[in-house]
Amino acid sequence: MAYAARVMRGVIIDHARRRQAQKRGGRFELTTLGTDVGEAQADPEELAEIGAALDQLAETDPALAELVDLKFFCGFTFEEIAAMKGISDRTAKRAWEKARLFLFRTIRPDSTA
Repeated sequence: MAYAARVMRGVIIDHARRRQAQKRGGRFELTTLGTDVGEAQADPEELAEIGAALDQLAETDPALAELVDLKFFCGFTFEEIAAMKGISDRTAKRAWEKARLFLFRTIRPDSTA
């Protein structure tokens, strides 16, 4: 599952980068007017920053990076992650908060959080 989560992260980030490639029109995007709410798309530059921050987290604490991949990119619940890793639900939640704080401080170092 951890490998699948890392692959999914790579696919999502690469897809966002390809959509913004100069060869494909760069920042220009065709839009249509519709009554449906369109699917939310993350900013490709922000996804690249998140990917770099996750790589840095993986160097510092691989277990936390794996947890983020499983939660964020695969959509597993804390209960499912805890069962996979053999830890308690509360431990998984604490690790998630620790990873989120690390990523936040890595992406926005000038922020005071």
